[in-house]
Amino acid sequence: MKHPRSFEWQSRGFTLIELMLVIAILGLAAMYVVITSPTRAPGNTAEDAARKFLLQMHHVREQAILRNYVYGIEFDDDYYTFYRWRDEAWHEIVAPPLVATRVPDTVEFEFELGDFRILDNMTEGRDAIFGRDARRESSDDDDPPRPQILVFESSEFIPFRVRFSGMEPGDITILLDGRSGIDFVREERDVW
Repeated sequence: MKHPRSFEWQSRGFTLIELMLVIAILGLAAMYVVITSPTRAPGNTAEDAARKFLLQMHHVREQAILRNYVYGIEFDDDYYTFYRWRDEAWHEIVAPPLVATRVPDTVEFEFELGDFRILDNMTEGRDAIFGRDARRESSDDDDPPRPQILVFESSEFIPFRVRFSGMEPGDITILLDGRSGIDFVREERDVW
């Protein structure tokens, strides 16, 4: 004898209320993900910009020792460019990782030159160093590069500090202090 309800289960679909409830839950979960996700792409933070600069400096210092080259770094408002001294002129480096680097729009960038006493004692002035004399200025070419930082064959460099600050609330500021001319001290700060 067969029980009347044992195998007579009929499959039925979802009700309209159940479907609306599932859609509402999925909508809330999607809204939470969108609201909590970062507003900028990876690599656009002060931390990332400082890390990239440190890696580039490490590379240029290695190359200075290994190849016995002198390198220069020219800082501008929102980018910095690497040069190599060759044939009595500065030549821009166009091979990665030392290509000209633009700091992301979400990061404020400040450069401060440190003390370099050997330049203070020169009678001709700093513009006579590495071919930046009257011969260069009278040429018809564009202005020659004027690196503020020199990295010597010993891997020592002209002392400087650079600061990378996030421009959004809650972002950190990374200060790379190379005023020793030998190594960098990395600090996280709120104020310069």
